[in-house]
Amino acid sequence: MAVTRIFLTKTIMPNSNIYVGGAHVRFHQALHLRPRKIGNYRFLFVESGCGEFFFADESLPVHGRTLLLLSPGLREIHYSATEPVSYFYIEFKSPDTLITEPYLKCPGASPHFPTVVYLLQSILRENGETIHLIPAAIELILRSPQSSNNYGEIDPRISRVLQFIDSNLTRPILVSELAREAGISEPQFRRIFRTAMAVGPKEYLLRERMNYARRILQSEGLRIGEVADLLQFETIYQFSNQYKKVHGHSPAQDLTGST
Repeated sequence: MAVTRIFLTKTIMPNSNIYVGGAHVRFHQALHLRPRKIGNYRFLFVESGCGEFFFADESLPVHGRTLLLLSPGLREIHYSATEPVSYFYIEFKSPDTLITEPYLKCPGASPHFPTVVYLLQSILRENGETIHLIPAAIELILRSPQSSNNYGEIDPRISRVLQFIDSNLTRPILVSELAREAGISEPQFRRIFRTAMAVGPKEYLLRERMNYARRILQSEGLRIGEVADLLQFETIYQFSNQYKKVHGHSPAQDLTGST
């Protein structure tokens, strides 16, 4: 196994992200990385090769051009010997919960895919000195893969659902309602939605509503309570909790004119 460019411990900013390390790894044999608990977030880009990741209650096949944001937690990895494996990663800490699931996959067709890969490669090239790029990479991979209402060639049932969500961001929507809009059962809908969007429908809904809330706070001059009412949250506390889960900070920091 060849491991190159390993870097350790760089601090970015208080209340931001802390760069822990990075490496470019290459090998030509089967490899089993036994279950272990990972305490940091990790951007992982599998350039070539194939394998399978095992999390607490699911598995994920990986192959060439797989880009993932991995959560802290228990992880087990098998890499196959069928072809040479090459991958690199950036590991970092965050005081905020960036994602609530074990991983977030950035589809190769996403317009953000090449940019995120470039940012991660830049961090490795600069020995971790360009640590300000980590927040930029996080923001890009957390964006909707189908931003700007350009739904491309995805499943037409999912395209219809995405347009439905865009038209109903100011009210709570149940996943069962989206399944009816798609015309299929809820379990089937959850499966094809995750395949198309690389994220579950519930998480996608939350992210889109909170992105909408952020745009309003930054451009319309509404108060936090007014935005919470507009999006039909029962309390400001509930709205602020959901907002922080997506954006990593309270809505007060995005108020027009705030510093």
